[in-house]
Amino acid sequence: MFQYAFYLSLKEKYPEALWDQSNFVPRSAMTCETVRIQDVFPNVKPDIMPPGHFRMAYWRRRWSIVKKVSGFFTGNWYLLERDFLFHPDEFERTRRNCIYVGAWQCEKYFLPVAGKVRHAFSFPELESERNIAMAGKMKAENSVAIHVRKGKDYVNEELFKGTCPVEYYKNAIEYLRSKVDNPVFYLFTDNPAWVKDNLLGLDYTLVDWNPVKGPQNYVDMQLMSCAKHNIISNSSYSWWGAWLNPNPSKIVVAPEPWFNPAMPHYNPNQIVPDSWVKL
Repeated sequence: MFQYAFYLSLKEKYPEALWDQSNFVPRSAMTCETVRIQDVFPNVKPDIMPPGHFRMAYWRRRWSIVKKVSGFFTGNWYLLERDFLFHPDEFERTRRNCIYVGAWQCEKYFLPVAGKVRHAFSFPELESERNIAMAGKMKAENSVAIHVRKGKDYVNEELFKGTCPVEYYKNAIEYLRSKVDNPVFYLFTDNPAWVKDNLLGLDYTLVDWNPVKGPQNYVDMQLMSCAKHNIISNSSYSWWGAWLNPNPSKIVVAPEPWFNPAMPHYNPNQIVPDSWVKL
């Protein structure tokens, strides 16, 4: 979703820009979906790059030097994401026969086309009566959607070790309680046992009936966007649930740090928007 938002911003300046949907092959222990972004959002209609181009796009980081210099020999230029900070000159690096390679997890890259991004990521109508009722209830209350991502594929990743401890959630909950009258908490998670063992004494509704994988994997994100306020994990899933929340007075609490502090390539970063609260 971040990459597509970046693509929409790039396309505003370069209408001939294409969307690459053939090169990425997951190599991580983390579970990656096979559901295409167009399968979820009917308004996502990219101009697709034909397969067979820029095959080095997702080669491992150790090949970055090869990718950087390959343009001199092949004419195919790889513009690699420099870090997780916003670079105002990013679109000035564009040249013929180039591909942008990175996550582009920074709101500032697509703020100029935020309306187009929101339109592209318009959710389909909820289908189940239970979810329809839940969405209506959340919109009517001072609801707070809390996302806890503690699945094995996540907590075992070196990139996320030491992040989002139980203290983060407790502090975020207390912060929302100090700012919102009669908050009503809704928990979304891929590890209900962690929530049960760690968030003791919290009165909440656990939303645990929607699938976390497959064609309906977006429904929890859609419900999180229906809340008045959000407490997110260091996950792009809940990031987008909060960003797509249309409440103009929403409070969004996000974790600081986002990545393992011991991994300097990923820190510092500007993944969390300036208007959100970092704890």
